[in-house]
Amino acid sequence: LHGEREKVMEEYLKERAQLEAKYNALCKPLFDKRSQIIKGELDDEIAKEQNADDIDVAVDANDDDDDDEKATGIPHFWLGALSNMGPVAEMITEDDIDCLECLQDVVCDDDADGTGFTLKFTFSQNDYFENTVLTKRYEVPNLLLADEPILKNVEGCEIQWKEGKCLTHKITSKQQRGKGKNAGQIRTVQRKERSESFFHFFEPPKMPSLEDMDETEADRLEHAFDADYDQAQAFRSHIIPKAVVWFTGEAMEQEMQQALKDMQGMSWPGGVGAAAGVNASGGENPECKQQ
Repeated sequence: LHGEREKVMEEYLKERAQLEAKYNALCKPLFDKRSQIIKGELDDEIAKEQNADDIDVAVDANDDDDDDEKATGIPHFWLGALSNMGPVAEMITEDDIDCLECLQDVVCDDDADGTGFTLKFTFSQNDYFENTVLTKRYEVPNLLLADEPILKNVEGCEIQWKEGKCLTHKITSKQQRGKGKNAGQIRTVQRKERSESFFHFFEPPKMPSLEDMDETEADRLEHAFDADYDQAQAFRSHIIPKAVVWFTGEAMEQEMQQALKDMQGMSWPGGVGAAAGVNASGGENPECKQQ
């Protein structure tokens, strides 16, 4: 019986992968057009479709700003979308912002057999690295199942940083006095130190040999892999398909509203009001008052 069920599941996964591929293909032209709009490739076409009155208003509003450079597309679109998504926003530092303003597109390519996916980040020319595309690939055999994900492999990419522009590490110099036969001499020692940055996302955690790993290290790695996969799924399942509403902030508001609904559906001692610090008569709970 178990063997027969496994055969049925194999057919299910095969058809599920085909269905996912079908609808991903249907969505691709929409994502391609979104990318064109963001990069300004359809600015002229959009302007032609605008109502004549709207165009007149826009011209009048810009009479005093003739010397200002006209914005192309939607500047900083992806930075805005990423900044509104909690797990991803936490990855971004102030030093990353200037570079992420050059992010032009983010796409996800699922494997044909449904056992993995690749995230691709396209950048315009910038002052930080030579790459035009940064990638992150995940091999997840049970990706199409509701089970806890089994990560078979995670592969990032090498960022070709321009000289002095690396955001993930910095070089520090320190002078040291020599000892022994070198006493009195002063030498300069350079060290490579890690800096917090969004771009560590492209350097996935590495699995050490089981012989060198104790329980503490195992727990640390488990947490690192879990956080990394949560960030990947934030891109794959939320930001990429719904980038527009993440950019506008609507998605964040929807999540907050859903969280409030979930709280109202929970069972709190003393009722829902008790969770908000309100007693059954409508007054404030004594326990909630500052002492």
